[in-house]
Amino acid sequence: MLTLLRMAMGPVLAGLVLWAGDVLYSDRPLSGFLFAATLVLFVLAAATDWLDGYLARKLDAVTPLGAALDHVADKVLIACMVVALAYSALPLDLTAAAVIIVGRDLAVAGLREGIATSGRTLPVNSLGKWKAAAEMAGVGAFLGYQGASLLLVPANVVLGLYWAAQLLLWAAAAAALWSAAIYAATAAKRQAVK
Repeated sequence: MLTLLRMAMGPVLAGLVLWAGDVLYSDRPLSGFLFAATLVLFVLAAATDWLDGYLARKLDAVTPLGAALDHVADKVLIACMVVALAYSALPLDLTAAAVIIVGRDLAVAGLREGIATSGRTLPVNSLGKWKAAAEMAGVGAFLGYQGASLLLVPANVVLGLYWAAQLLLWAAAAAALWSAAIYAATAAKRQAVK
């Protein structure tokens, strides 16, 4: 249920981001409030990633379907957020990072599907977990930055959130490229061994 909730929150939070972007120039306080509210809800949604895994292990309820849905829920949440942010608020350089992140996820999904047709699997590598953590933290930092800058929070806080978002989203993009290369190499090896 937590996994499905996280998946459903992706489009809802993206809608809030788009609304905040739409009123950005006409009602700055409302836009700031919407970005801040989205941050709170995003943090709660992201926390379900840890909580559902913890509960599944504690209750001995780990299943292949649950693991697959958990993975998909993370992708849906992040993809919805970075696409909505890229459309409404991200500066051009972070939009490029968002394109790398989403493009990598689509490419790896295609690799997994292609490998699956031959009866093989593409195992998850640990770099993907670090990438996901950087994505979640980077999106959170950018939402915080947007809300803080519109709600007139002190400049040093705004600047800190901005640089945190820059660092984390570019770290996620770099990890995305690196892990995509690892997946591609693994897929090529598995295809070569028939």
